[in-house]
Amino acid sequence: MPQAPQSFYEARLQNLQSERKTTQSRYSLLLLIVIASALTTMVLAVAAYQHATPLWTPGVPILALVALALPFLRAKRTLDRLERLTYLYEAGIARLTHQPPERPQHGEAFREPDHLYDRDLNILGPHSLFEHLATTRTGLGQRALAHTLLHPPPPAETARRQSVIAELTPLTALREQIALLGPSAYAPTHHDTFDLWLDEPPAHFPGFLRPVLYAISTIAVLLVAAWSTNRLSVDSLIPNLAAVFGLQAAIALIYRPKALPILEATQPLPGQIQILRDGLKLMHQPPPAADTALAQLQKHLFLVEQRKTEWFYLPALAFNLGTHAAIRINQWKLENAPGMRQWIAAWAEFDAVNALAAYAFEHPENTCAELLPDTHSPTFEASSLTHPLLPNAVANDLSLAKESLFYLISGSNMAGKSTLLRSIGLAVVLARAGAPIPARECRLTPLTLGTSLTPTDSLAEGKSRFLAEIHRLRQILAAARQSPTLFLIDELFSGTNSSDRLTAAEGVLQALLAAGAIGALSTHDLALTTLATAENKGRNVHMASPDPTDPLAFDYLLKPGINTTTNALAFLKLLNLDRP
Repeated sequence: MPQAPQSFYEARLQNLQSERKTTQSRYSLLLLIVIASALTTMVLAVAAYQHATPLWTPGVPILALVALALPFLRAKRTLDRLERLTYLYEAGIARLTHQPPERPQHGEAFREPDHLYDRDLNILGPHSLFEHLATTRTGLGQRALAHTLLHPPPPAETARRQSVIAELTPLTALREQIALLGPSAYAPTHHDTFDLWLDEPPAHFPGFLRPVLYAISTIAVLLVAAWSTNRLSVDSLIPNLAAVFGLQAAIALIYRPKALPILEATQPLPGQIQILRDGLKLMHQPPPAADTALAQLQKHLFLVEQRKTEWFYLPALAFNLGTHAAIRINQWKLENAPGMRQWIAAWAEFDAVNALAAYAFEHPENTCAELLPDTHSPTFEASSLTHPLLPNAVANDLSLAKESLFYLISGSNMAGKSTLLRSIGLAVVLARAGAPIPARECRLTPLTLGTSLTPTDSLAEGKSRFLAEIHRLRQILAAARQSPTLFLIDELFSGTNSSDRLTAAEGVLQALLAAGAIGALSTHDLALTTLATAENKGRNVHMASPDPTDPLAFDYLLKPGINTTTNALAFLKLLNLDRP
């Protein structure tokens, strides 16, 4: 029997902590020896300078420092690796025990105005589905994950992802390798860095410029070589070098407006290029030619970085290395930009799918949905369905298909109606993403999801809650007329009187059913329960307390029929008020 995810994480964490303790002791000892050797070197150097000891004596601790350098650096790297892996498993245990993450990823940057279900289902934002799933290493992976959750892929792609996720699920060692990508855990991985760089139009440098720059640099080297071999006097060397470097400076000034933006735009790239390059190597089938091309780009970027250092500044200035680097980077982009966009997309997809595989590993009780063909009538069926973000969530069975096109869920506030609607919506989102869902069984057709659960007013837009609800319902109707849709609507038209509410709700429901949609509506207004009839294949269900003496003791189970319980006296009791 496979080891439970939490037990596996805890055992791995214990091993890492033990190894970290041993390595920390070794590192501390080496650090003390290094400090002692450095101090001894200083003391012996002073003594040798004062002729108190032989001149060779400072060399002994220096040799010790040289010998200790490699073990010291190796211990430091090991500590960094263990620290990052420790965080990986601590974060995993936090997810499994429903603790808040230490470094939450909300995905707010990927929000889309007027999205059909994002805010209602808490896809992005604090305490969201995205936050729970976002174990990606890079911003690129986060963007791909958010896009998958907000824009479900085609059915064939969903089926392929199910297979890939199943293959990646047990590969915990691979997830450790991904966590260790980059020089540190805090290496920048913003999602749009590469896009901003690639979207910048390339500059135009004349073809003769590079040969001219090489020729000028060669002349400078030959002049110095001639002087060093006494073939050229200092009097001849200085004016000739001045002419050469003056020409270099003139060329640099002429092309500075083109070269400088190229060099400045590369500043965020070096660390991310390394992560991208190493990440692509971890893929089962790395994109061909990616590693060679990215290695070339890294060389160019290394030159750009080094030209800022003190020891390299003057040579870089003398030989116009900034312009050289700008030309090479510009040429690299011209040749490799289309390929790089594909490599970025491949890595982002891999990073996102691996995050879904981590979720699958942590939830072995979940199941992959059966994906019905789009020729099948709109269907969503699930048994023992729960909410993926709630601990100890209550399971319910649902069947929205041609026999029951919609559920009309009645019940009072706090009975669990909204949570059930969100459970349905999140199950659809996870299933379409290829991830397993919290249910014993699930089968569904490709469905567009549209929700109206929490419409809010907006003073900035001059939009009341009622107008916000109308706007969302219009969106759902438009979607239903274009493709098979599953609608989830909570307290439809709650801001109107019961009579108007019934009339308007009936019109909306008829339009949705006429468009071929399936779904569920919730209400505490029993007048709306008349909307579910045998003719329109609606089904009345309810959520209520099973205890008639305690109407607020909800069990959150879906029950057939219309809610008949009353909660008025219980509400008065909560307010410490007597019955009128």
